[in-house]
Amino acid sequence: MSTAPAEIAGIGSTQQRLRVSPGFDPLKAAVGPEEYFVLSRIDGSQTLREILFATGLPMDRAVQIVVRLRTLGALLLPGETVAPAMPPPPAAKPVITGRVATSPGVVPSAEIRAPAAGKRPAATGFAEPQPKVAAQPHDLRLPNPTQDELAALAEDNALADNERRRILAMQRLVADPHALLGVPQGADPKMLKRAYFQLSKLIHPDRHYGKKLGSFASRLPLVFEATSRAYAKLTGNDRPRGSGGNDAASEPTQQPQTPQEYAAELYERACQLEVGGDALGAMKLFAAAVRVAPQIRYLRRAASCALAADQPKTALEYAKKAHVLAPNDPSSARLLAASFRAAGKLNDAEEVLVMAMALKSENDVLTAELRNDLAEVRRQLDQT
Repeated sequence: MSTAPAEIAGIGSTQQRLRVSPGFDPLKAAVGPEEYFVLSRIDGSQTLREILFATGLPMDRAVQIVVRLRTLGALLLPGETVAPAMPPPPAAKPVITGRVATSPGVVPSAEIRAPAAGKRPAATGFAEPQPKVAAQPHDLRLPNPTQDELAALAEDNALADNERRRILAMQRLVADPHALLGVPQGADPKMLKRAYFQLSKLIHPDRHYGKKLGSFASRLPLVFEATSRAYAKLTGNDRPRGSGGNDAASEPTQQPQTPQEYAAELYERACQLEVGGDALGAMKLFAAAVRVAPQIRYLRRAASCALAADQPKTALEYAKKAHVLAPNDPSSARLLAASFRAAGKLNDAEEVLVMAMALKSENDVLTAELRNDLAEVRRQLDQT
């Protein structure tokens, strides 16, 4: 499926603007990284159809994720104030221990006796509990800080000191997945998931959207995406299709890489270069990814990278294309206005911001930020 469906079963028209249920906890619901990414895009200002395209995922997968999020009670339809009840989980199958069948978590009475002192317990059919491995917090002391880090800590922005230190500490660790997630070697899937969701709540760019962030406006998305990649790597979700086991798909006769997969690979490599400080190298790979598959998230990231690299002409090119794909998205309009301002085109920036202010948005912070941007552009125009 390459086009968005007009309707989705159980949800309705894709022209609706969905909202996230205020009481929804993604950690308790055990949503995956892709599901969390889609969930973070839903803010009530874009139609479901726009969000399906904006995710950059294959359309079938994006629809599947939206349906699952709705089933979990994460999404509210227009007019709803309470999420639908979650369906009961499927009944667990009995566990066969070799002597009796029991329900999961129920130990047969014949097996609950404590072993005699000095003796190993007899095999019971149950796995012996493994010692838990403690999570390792990031070192917020930032030993031996660089001049760049000292300047970042001294910036006048909306982040608290511990928030700045966490982002800088994590930025040091992007090459070490375990250290980045704050988990030790041998961490089990449950610990990995808990660490990932706890961190993503703290460093998700949308949590700080519209705030004055200074240099952290570019550091934050880099650290967030590096964290997502680290979680995918440690849980095995970064392996290409057909990479597991001895199945035929792992042989050299596997299916060739699709253009979309190649573009995604280029995009990930570009993000890694940008995280590592090679903005110009990242821009080359972003350009290649956009040529193969001009998805909106590729264009936005490429525009932001170009702005950070002081390449306003290139940033403007990407921002214009992103705005064409999402003309009713205020955040795309704001990126376009920022690119116009960087290119010295203040009249164009003013026009874009005026139109963005006319768009309906439930994000009060974004609306206030657009208003501030417009006031600043007009102040600059008055000085010319």
